[in-house]
Formats: sequence, C-alpha cells, structure tokens
Amino acid sequence: MKFSHKFNLVKSDKNTRAYQCGSIYAELTKQSPRCLMVKIDRKHNAEEQPKVTEIGAFGFGDITVNVNPDNLIISYYKGDRLLFSDREPLAYNLENEFGEGVFHYISREKSEKVYGLGDKSGYLNKAGKSYTIETTDSMGYDAENSDPLYKHVPFYICENPVGCYGIEYLTSDTAYIDLGREHNNYYKPYKYFRSGGDSLTYFVYFGTKLEILQQHCAIVGGLAFPPKWSFDYCASTMAYTDAPDSYRQMLGFIEQLKKYDLSCRGFYLSSGYTSIGDQRCVFNWNYDKFPDPAEFIRVFRENGIEIIPNIKPAFLVTHPMYKALAEKGLFIKNPDGTPFVTQFWDNLGSYLDFTNPETKEFWKRQVTEKLLNLGITSTWNDNNEFDIKDPDAVAFHGNKSSAIRPELTYLMVESSYEAQMEKYPALRPFLSTRSGGAKIRRYAQTWSGDNYTSFKDLKFCHFIGLTMSLSGFYFYGHDLGGFSGSMPSRELLLRWLQHGVFEPRFTIHSWNDDGTATMPWSYPDIIQSVRKLFAQRARLIPYLYASAYNAVKYEIPMNAPLFLYYDDEKIDENGNTFMVGRDILAACIFDENEEYVEVYLPKADDWYSDGDYFNGGTSLKAHVPADSEAKCFIRAGSVIPVNEAEYGFKTDEKLVLNIYAADSGSFSSELFFDDGESFRYLDGDCALLNICVDCGENEVTVTVTNLGKTDIDYGVKLTDYKKRTMKLKK
Repeated sequence: MKFSHKFNLVKSDKNTRAYQCGSIYAELTKQSPRCLMVKIDRKHNAEEQPKVTEIGAFGFGDITVNVNPDNLIISYYKGDRLLFSDREPLAYNLENEFGEGVFHYISREKSEKVYGLGDKSGYLNKAGKSYTIETTDSMGYDAENSDPLYKHVPFYICENPVGCYGIEYLTSDTAYIDLGREHNNYYKPYKYFRSGGDSLTYFVYFGTKLEILQQHCAIVGGLAFPPKWSFDYCASTMAYTDAPDSYRQMLGFIEQLKKYDLSCRGFYLSSGYTSIGDQRCVFNWNYDKFPDPAEFIRVFRENGIEIIPNIKPAFLVTHPMYKALAEKGLFIKNPDGTPFVTQFWDNLGSYLDFTNPETKEFWKRQVTEKLLNLGITSTWNDNNEFDIKDPDAVAFHGNKSSAIRPELTYLMVESSYEAQMEKYPALRPFLSTRSGGAKIRRYAQTWSGDNYTSFKDLKFCHFIGLTMSLSGFYFYGHDLGGFSGSMPSRELLLRWLQHGVFEPRFTIHSWNDDGTATMPWSYPDIIQSVRKLFAQRARLIPYLYASAYNAVKYEIPMNAPLFLYYDDEKIDENGNTFMVGRDILAACIFDENEEYVEVYLPKADDWYSDGDYFNGGTSLKAHVPADSEAKCFIRAGSVIPVNEAEYGFKTDEKLVLNIYAADSGSFSSELFFDDGESFRYLDGDCALLNICVDCGENEVTVTVTNLGKTDIDYGVKLTDYKKRTMKLKK
C-alpha cells in the first residue's frame, strides 16, 4: 500500500544490512570506517528473500545507525543525540508517492549550516536555499544569485548543534536539491533531493568538516598534480585571437611583458584562432591570423610561455569536418540515427559522443595532430557543459544523453589527458576545464567561468571559489578583473589582483564589451602597483606549489574558509578572510572606495604580519590600500618557502625558508620541491624537507632533513618577535 511499506531484513553482517519489500530492495554498506553507502532499487527483479536476524549493532565509532522497517526510515545518532534522520513517515519515493523519479527527504535543523554543491552562487552557507544540479553555459552570470552554473556536484556538508555529516548522491542526471526553502504542513522541517530514474545511491560521511571533505575526495578520486609553471601568471583574452592580426597582437603581448618586466608562464589561447569567418571551428587553424602556428608556439615557448589552446566538444554544422563526422556516427544522435543538432556559439551544431570509443580516438588524434605535434603541451577544454536536455537524444548503446552530461564532459577531458600523456609521457599534463562533475579533478584544474566585471561579482566569486574548494575542486581560480562586461576600473582591477595573488590559478581573462583586452598594463599609471602584486605572487610560488603537493597527497585545500580548520565561534564565515594552504591567512577588500578590512585571527594560533605579532583571538582593522601588496597573516609555528630572487620577465629562483617562530615549544613542517613538471617525484626524485623547530628561551634551533633523493640550495631566515638567535642544523 502506498505511504505504508513494511520492509524485512534479508541480510545482516558486520558491514551490510539489506531490506526488501516486494520489488523494492535497499542495501546499507560500510564503505569505510566513516562512510556508509545506501542503495535503494525500486524495481528489483529478484524474488523476495527470507527474513534474517540482525547481527550486532550497526554503526561507525560514535555514530549508531538505526533502521525502522516501516517505510525504511534511517536515523543516525551521535552518542544518545540524533544527528539527523530520514523524514518520517516517508522519506523515499517508493511507489511514486511524490511523482516520477527518485526522492530523498531528510531532517533539517533550524540552525544548521550547509556547504558545498560545486560552484554555487551566493554566500558559503546554502541552508534555506534550493539549487538545480546541472551544468550550463552561464556567461556573465550574477555571482550572488544565478543558478545553475558550470559544475554538477550533488554533495554537501551539513553542520548542526550535534555534529557534522556529509551527503553525496551518485548521479549524473539533472537533479534538484532543496535545503529548506520548501515547507509542508504534514511534515517536520526537511530538506530533499530529487532526480530521475528508478534507483537511488548515496553516501553518508561522518567526522569533522575537513574529514568529510576528504572522504568525498577519496570517493571521487585523487587530484591531478599541475606543473609548477601553471602557478605563475597565465594570460588570456578573447580580443587578441578575435582580431584579424592575431599573431601581431600576440607578439606585442610579449613585448609588453618585457617592457614592464613582468613574468608570464602560460597563455590561454581563446577560440578565435580556429575561426572561419565569424564561426569558431575547433581544430581549425586560421592561417590568415596565424600563418605558421608551429613558429608562433616556438616563439612563445622560447620566451618561457606555454600556449594553452581552447578546444570545444561541438562541431558547428558549417564546420568542414561536420559531414564526415556525421557519416561516421560520432555525434550524439536522434532516435533515427541522425546527428542531434542544438544551439552552439551563435549557430547550430552537434556534440561529439565521447561514450563511443571511435569518438575518443578521433579526439585524441585531433588533439595530437593539430596541437601537440606543433609543440603545445596543454589543453583548455571549454564550452563542455554538453547542453542537451532533449530526452530523445541518445549516446552510444542508447543511453539518454541528457542523463549523462557530466560523464560526457569527463570523457572529453579524459581523452585530452590521454593524448597529452601519449605525446609527452614524461610530463605531468596540464588541462583546464570549465565544466564537469567532481571527478573531473582527476585530470584538470578549473575556474569559475565567465564572470562579470563588478565589485559585487568580485565579492561573490570569492565565495564561489571557496564553495568549489569545499566540493573538492582545489585547483581553481577566477578570470581576474572580470570576463564579461566593461573594462574594470583601476581600483577593481587591483582588488581582483590582490585576491588572485592567493588563488591557485592567477589569470587575467576578458571579453570586454568595447573589444578591449584587460591586461596588466591596461592603466599605465598603476603599472607599478600591478607589478608589485605580480612580484608578490612570484615570491609565493614555492609556498603555493608545496601547498599543491599537500593538496594532492593529503587532500588539504589550497584555499579554504577558516572554519574548515578552526572551531571558533567568532569566525565570520561571510568575512573577507580565507586560508591559503594551512599557514597563511589572507585578508582582501571587495567593496569600492574601502581601504580597511575587518580581520579576526583564530584563537588556536598566534600570527605574524609585516613584522607585527598578534595573539590568537585578536580582532583588528587592517589597512589595505588598493595600490598596496595583498594583505596576509602568517601562522606562528610555520615554515613558508619563498622565492627571494629579483623579480622580472626572466625571474630565477632563490629559495628561502622563512621560519615563523612560536612563542615556545617545538613544531615541524614538511616542504616539497621537485623539477616542477615530471612524475619522477613518485620515485623519490625530489626534495622533501622535514624541518623541525625548537623554540627555546633564548635560541631557536632549526633542523632540516631531506627525505628525498634530490639536493637543493636554500637559505633560512628567522622571523621571531622575541628576537632570539637561530641555530641551524642540516
């Protein structure tokens, strides 16, 4: 009977509980000591199994899991307090009581906070909001309100007065999550998930917020380790490649770098290089704009700049290759086998079907022959939201394309990655992708997409970035200055750069309304302030790169809100501060005509900044003029590696380990250094410095041990408010 389902326990052991009610089968499985997987199949074909007796308690350390067989209500207790539970009396759409598809309703506390869900707009706490979980090309979006954006991540962390838990739904179909926006008289407060299909699979994670995030990352897969050069300034603009004299403008870019003595290690080459008339045709070099692509790439690489070319997974119907690809059946199809045609870049086009092995091989050949063979080592996988919503559009083996859109993105990026690995097996591939699900992190870094030029969007892109980080996208950034809209003002450009100094991706990119390009030298009268920020970024690269290694090895985010590490009620989650790695607290300004930022320094640590020492628990107003360096505070009891070489177009590296002494006691730090581009570090061909610091009454003793096979040169500098002497042991 609908709304009343009596389940029988049909399997019970130390790691599994299974329940059945007619054709409905549910299984709860311990995936790890802190993770439960729940599967509910509404159309289970097996005959009903006999009842069994429950064997022992079912739980996770301090978490006990209870299952009420009436309508399969699952509850989670931390000690004797309810952490959360399925909504009574019915939590699942067992016989379409709530309509078509799968539903999951769970309890909601009035004071709870919710974080995650990918690149969602607005502030960090998503409680009380509702979101569509799908990907879309949202150029010029409102960073406070627009939804959806570019990522498909049905995962969130919930914190309530009892503790924390995480929920992750295993689906690539379009979904909807309501975190308290909906109310219903017949039920206690709830939040819910809705998607298509007849089966529901989800994970439940337990622990601290950081532990829950790390478990999510373990489920979706590890991070690709970017090469070191990608942490320097990487430029881009639509204006240069859209111009008829693209090559001349690109050469002019190098001359401007030299003129202002600015370093740059990458250039994201926008899609104008593929144009035929006003159409963008992937893998087509426009020889009027670039008469000799190989020579163009050689010139940039000779100047230390890697070209990162834009590639798209759809072919316009006007593309010279379209007919041949259609005849080979490489596109997403209509039911009759013809290519599915949809809107794409001011024309009609068809998306490649990457679930077809022949399509993947075609893509890899094109990436290799048209790009990699010319000396390119990286790819920019763009416009890959696979905006297909027609339920009749089918992929290989008849799968509904609308239900596997993030999978198509994943397979596209995987194909690019494989091509790069096959061409350059000794190099760690560098890929950037705009769209994807959480597991896209296995291959590529990402960014917040086509943002808008305004102070408001600067502020809320800050929160979008941290939300991405809380969803497992550790290597991210923003189009500094804003991509869509007008040229940023002097003040806005500088504020974007101050924030960008601390992001994993440091890229200015634009498509300004008036056709101009936002560049470091857009305002010559502030170029010295810009150069100051670029130099600050260059100094920080050794620390950022070591933090990237920690992200890959230990799943420690490169950027994170303070509350991920500090249980401190005075932290303002909507404030202008964030952690960079584990040891730097950055403070930025997001409002026009403002020069002071409120900073709270968590009480669990003490802090250094600009020669001053602050006790934890201190609140202050930091003065950060727009034309100054970006403001940060260094955690006492840390080691910050920096590059103290003279900054310029051809910056060398002079590595210095800055020791920030604690008041007393001992601490240690592990720092990673390698060639910056290969996989040799996996065999120990790197420097892995273990730095032990003993802070005595009159002396600070620093002992450095290299656990790797590679020797490196470095200096050591002590910062200590007590002015103690330093004793160095190597």
